[in-house]
Amino acid sequence: MRVRGTAAVLPAVITALLLATACGGGGGDGGPGGGEGPPPPSSAPPAPLPPDPEDVAALKEAVSRYVDAYFEPDAGAVYAMYSDRCRQEVTEEVVAGSLERAAEANTEGRRYALERFSADEFWGEDTAYVTYGVGDEPRFDHRKQQWVREKGDWRYDGC
Repeated sequence: MRVRGTAAVLPAVITALLLATACGGGGGDGGPGGGEGPPPPSSAPPAPLPPDPEDVAALKEAVSRYVDAYFEPDAGAVYAMYSDRCRQEVTEEVVAGSLERAAEANTEGRRYALERFSADEFWGEDTAYVTYGVGDEPRFDHRKQQWVREKGDWRYDGC
């Protein structure tokens, strides 16, 4: 008897569910939930903010000073432009060794300066990604290199 009662109720429940699904579906406007409120929140990160021209100018100046110090080579000046996070990961001695190797690779002894620069993306007010190059040497080009603003100054954060 129990089986028959359950069997008799089951078709009614299925019919009710099918009707509810058909009536409460996607709606005519193509939006989620039939236009009954905002879409569910996304787990995607927010879109990058458009850059402020003053931020771009300050960032370009910082990158230019970094490039000048790099090709000087001046390990102390380069290291001073590292972010706090990078200074925790890399010592000044490691930076000095890297600059020595770069100077050795510069067999012509050319003095490079920043020639190409673009601020690719800004995330929030304190993180930016830049692309830049020096001279006609693509091996020294950097793409989407991370920089952060700490205590008002832009610092290299691509360690």
